[in-house]
Amino acid sequence: MNESNKRKHIINARKLLREQHTGVLATQSLSIKGFPFGSVTPFLMSDCGDLIVYASDIAQHSRNMKADVHVSVCVYDSVQIDSQASARVTLLAKASWDDVSEELQQRYFALFPHAEAYVQAHDFRFYKLTTHRVRYIGGFGEIFWFSEQEWRENFADLQPTESAIVTHMNEDHLDAIQLMLHQHHDVDVDSAQIKMLTAFAEGFHVTVGQQVYFIQFEQPLKSADEIRKAMVSLTHQARASATVAA
Repeated sequence: MNESNKRKHIINARKLLREQHTGVLATQSLSIKGFPFGSVTPFLMSDCGDLIVYASDIAQHSRNMKADVHVSVCVYDSVQIDSQASARVTLLAKASWDDVSEELQQRYFALFPHAEAYVQAHDFRFYKLTTHRVRYIGGFGEIFWFSEQEWRENFADLQPTESAIVTHMNEDHLDAIQLMLHQHHDVDVDSAQIKMLTAFAEGFHVTVGQQVYFIQFEQPLKSADEIRKAMVSLTHQARASATVAA
């Protein structure tokens, strides 16, 4: 497979992990030796492609991870009717705990605001699942393995500028996001109901009430400097689409 084709599939895999917010975490069972143990787990993917989860110490998968750090997470396109024909990603990773920055914690809570209620429960902590290899299936016959380096390279880290980006968009450009929501998700709501939550190389999350949507950039950003151009391009496309529809 040539490099440009491989990168296309890596981009599709990363976008899937932005669109879906829950996966099946497989750990090595501590109580029943030799068997894997699967748990449905919310996650946030960091800029570099690791997964962040928030779990209680008394959860079975937490105890399993502390006994054996080797885990996998499977994520699939839950919208598709035929799960065997839909895209899915499996990440092989190593778990660590109490190793997640304050900035990443706040990004997690932005995507899962209900989880902040668990902060008062002292047995909850953050786990980082450091990706070592990735398997991506785009559909029948489209099966690929990506190395750790391939998974991480050439994607912008927006974390240092995310707060300013999100604040600016929420204060000045909700009308543009309103048009994007209509174009990408066929959602029609008043702009006052919209709130931008995150900004990543692949796109950004917005919320309408309790529903979270992911809006993709045309191409993932390779540097934070490309964010303005990407937003302007999406806005122009959304306005053009709205004009045609009218």
